[in-house]
Formats: sequence, C-alpha cells, structure tokens
Amino acid sequence: MLESFSYENRKAGALQADSLNRYFEAEHRKLEQVVKSMNSKEFVKIDRVIDKIKQLNDICNYDYLRVLRLFDASFTMQQDYYPEFQPLPPELLESSLLDLYYVVADMDISTSVFNAISALLQLRLRIGAQDRKILNLKDNLKKLQGILKHIFTNAVLELLIKITKKDIDFLPAKATYTCNARKKYADFLQDRFRVDEERLKTEIQDETITHELNTIFGEQNLIPVNGYSNELNNQLKHSTPCSFAWVLPLQILKTFLKKFYDDNVKSLLNDIVIEGFFNNPSYKSDFSSAVFACNESTEKIEYFEQLFNRGNQYDEANITGLIHDSHKDAGFEMQLREIVEKINREAKQVLQSETNNLFLLYKKIADILVESKKPSSDVISNLKVLLISSRNRDNAEKLESQHEQWKVFLEIMKNYVIIGSVDKK
Repeated sequence: MLESFSYENRKAGALQADSLNRYFEAEHRKLEQVVKSMNSKEFVKIDRVIDKIKQLNDICNYDYLRVLRLFDASFTMQQDYYPEFQPLPPELLESSLLDLYYVVADMDISTSVFNAISALLQLRLRIGAQDRKILNLKDNLKKLQGILKHIFTNAVLELLIKITKKDIDFLPAKATYTCNARKKYADFLQDRFRVDEERLKTEIQDETITHELNTIFGEQNLIPVNGYSNELNNQLKHSTPCSFAWVLPLQILKTFLKKFYDDNVKSLLNDIVIEGFFNNPSYKSDFSSAVFACNESTEKIEYFEQLFNRGNQYDEANITGLIHDSHKDAGFEMQLREIVEKINREAKQVLQSETNNLFLLYKKIADILVESKKPSSDVISNLKVLLISSRNRDNAEKLESQHEQWKVFLEIMKNYVIIGSVDKK
C-alpha cells in the first residue's frame, strides 16, 4: 500500500512540478518585459528627476546661516530681528562660495521635479494636490528657481569665485549625481522573483509530504529548530528578498531523531557494536561508523542552533537588526543577504550529512533485521543472543516495528537531499 501511495504521489508531484515550471517560465517572461521597459526614455527621465531631488536636498541642507553671520554676527531668524549687514572682502567668502556653487550648479527645478516632490509630500502627509502645503511648496520652489536662474547663476557664482581666488582661469567643482534607481529596482524585482519562486516551490513541495509526515509523526508537532525558525524566516520573507531555505526539513530531521533515535535505540546499537562477534572486520567498521555518526547527529543540530545565540556567529538579534536596517541602507541588505546565504549553506550541509548518516544506518539495520530471522547470523554470530536479552528485547522489537517509518522518513528527505535508493539493501 505504501509502495502504491509513493508511486501515485510521485506521479502527481511530477505533473504538478511540470505545471509549476511552466507557470514560472511565463511569469519570468513577464518580468523580463517589465525590466526591459524600464530602459525606455520615460523611465530614464525618472532617474534624472531623482538626481535633481537629491541635489535639491543638498541645496536645502546648505548652511546659509553661517554665511549670513559672516555679514552680521548677530543674525537670527526671529521675525523681530533687523539685520545689520556689513561689507566683507571677497576672500572671506571663498569657502562659502565654493560650497554653494558645488551644490547649486546646473540645478533646474522643472515641472517634473515639482510633481515628484509634491507626490512624495502627499504620500507622506496623506493630503490632496490642492492642500495648502502643496500650494506653499509650489510657491517656494518657484522662488528658489527664480533665484537660481537669475541671481545665483553658474556664471555669477563662477565670477565671484574667480575674484576670491584671484584667478580668472579657475574652474570650481560641482556635484555630480548619477542615480541608478531603475537598476536598483530592476535588481530588487529580479531578486524578489527568485526568492518568491524558491519559496513557493518549497511550500508546494512541503504540502506534498503532509501525508507522509502524518504516517511518521501522527498528530505530533514538529520540533522547531532554535534560531533557524519559522518566526525569524517570516520576518525575512515579509521584509527582505531573503529567506531560510531548509526550515521544514531540518525540523523533520530533528523530530525524527528525537522520536526514532532515542537513548533506547542508541543503547541497542551500541551494544551490538561493543558486544557483537562480527565475522567480518570490515563490516564491523562500517556498522560502527554508521552508529557513531548517528549518535552525534543531535549534537550537530544543537551546535548549529547555538550559532544563533547572543554573541555567536549568527546572532539572532543581529539578524533582526539587519532586517530593520536593510530598509535604510542597501549595504545592510547586502550584509544580510550574505549572512542568510551562509546560514542556508550550513543548514543544507547539516541536513545532507546527517540524513546520509541515517540512510547508511537504515541499510545496516535492515541487514541486522534480516540476519536476526536466521537460525545463525552470517554477519554477527551472537546477534540473536544480543537481541533477545532482557536488556535489549523491547528495544529490538521497537526498532523492528519502526523500521518502515525510517523508510518513509528517508523518502521524504529525498525531496531535499541526495541519498541512494531506500529500497536497496
């Protein structure tokens, strides 16, 4: 019955995978069209507008009060203050003029720039286009545009700077702005698509193993992996283009070890290793290696979990902080991406190695169960005595009754890691 179910399940899974691949191929073509359209003239203009908004931000942050106080040391912005400006020698304004020219040179507050700033203000304050704040913004930007076009022009500022420098050939530096918002957004879309594709494939794959999980664990909940958890993964998926790739299979592995490779099973297998009269030294070496490797599997997972503790390599608090800060700075997102990719590689390595150890032990146990039915074992001469001893009888019966569930477990894990044929003895 299990064989029939596995075949039908794999057949349905193959059909579903084929349909899913066609869906993602179609969506990927749509994405390529969107990315291609972002190189059109209209989108290129958006980069230029963003450049001007960045320049306007620098102009607004220029320290005008410091310059005004060169002319009047007591100058303030209070309404009842009357300025008393004094003339200055040009040399005292050299630094201020250079800084001013650097930020205002070539600035042009076009209608497109105003519309963009207006839209940002409307979104931030949740106001309409005819709100007084928008009208005041338009009036202020018009005044600033008039100053830049008729008073602080490139030509006027260049001449003033040349006078302060006493060098008619001097050319002051100007800020350059090279916005790459289109490329960043295209990269974001492609990264998001890749992550969502992997996540959906994983979620669909996870759904296909629900029956098998119930066969093994019944109503028992899977044991979470500390750090590499659904909670932290949900934060990643909802806020960044990153995610953990192996949460469910690691939970399955941890739960399987807890339920089916407990101290009783370990005790039985250790007794066979220590007290068994093996007829073949090479076989004893292989059997012992498989047992000892699985004895350490739980510790390997615990070591991986400890890496997420405070101050350790994958400090969970540090990851949470990077998730929050990734919205502010692309550098934090890149750092987060590198950490998550490294964590996923390590999680996959644990998953692969420990599942492979269990697979090798599964085959050895299958041999032992076959040998135990013989009047005299060809492999371990005292095997029957060991298995029916008062200390091991219950554990041996338990191991035999659970061996088929080991097979189901390994069939599940073949969705995630590479192991040999489970049917091969």
